[in-house]
Amino acid sequence: MRTRLLIAAACMALLAAGCSKGQQQTSAPEATATAATALTNTTGLPLPDSASVIDARDFHQMIDPAQEQGTAMASLGKGNYAGHEVVASSLQSTDDLNKWLATVAPPAGYTKANTPQSIESAVNRYGISYVAFISGNSKGATIVVMDPKMISTKLGPVLAVLDKYNSMPPPLRAGMDAQVKQRTGQSISEMLDKSAPLGAAIAAVNEFRNSDKRAIILISAEKQ
Repeated sequence: MRTRLLIAAACMALLAAGCSKGQQQTSAPEATATAATALTNTTGLPLPDSASVIDARDFHQMIDPAQEQGTAMASLGKGNYAGHEVVASSLQSTDDLNKWLATVAPPAGYTKANTPQSIESAVNRYGISYVAFISGNSKGATIVVMDPKMISTKLGPVLAVLDKYNSMPPPLRAGMDAQVKQRTGQSISEMLDKSAPLGAAIAAVNEFRNSDKRAIILISAEKQ
């Protein structure tokens, strides 16, 4: 889906209203995990045994698959979606997490979403893997696995301008979108879509600024 639901990839997200909040958080996962209130996985999606939840929040986003070509949930209906988003960290390697991801079965009542190879290729180049599930045309869920350091390395210059993007006049945004898409394969507006794997991954990058761990992002949402 193309919000915190899904890229993907995923990747999965990472910055409209929710994304900009993610960018403002600078605490490391370890610091967040020591918060007085224990964080729990509220998405109904699985996590690997080695993972620790470092952030959990509500998910709200307007999804229009016709306008968001990077989404893994293109079959969902247009509308406002609400649900849950969880960010977890793991010391497992990206390869091991990808093997785990390949074993994840659809939740009860869901089926695996078919996504274009072009989307998978676009997020894979940044070290992002994901799986998306749908239930009818009103429910979506996604699991994104990524290496935050790889994303920071490959998208460093782009990440630096994301916070300024929304405050720019429309003509400037359009020009920047075109330039970034030509260089990276994704426009900035697509990168800000937390329902997409890439958007979800970008939104979580700052939470891993001082960490060597990998990230797992879970998003589940339903049309309101």
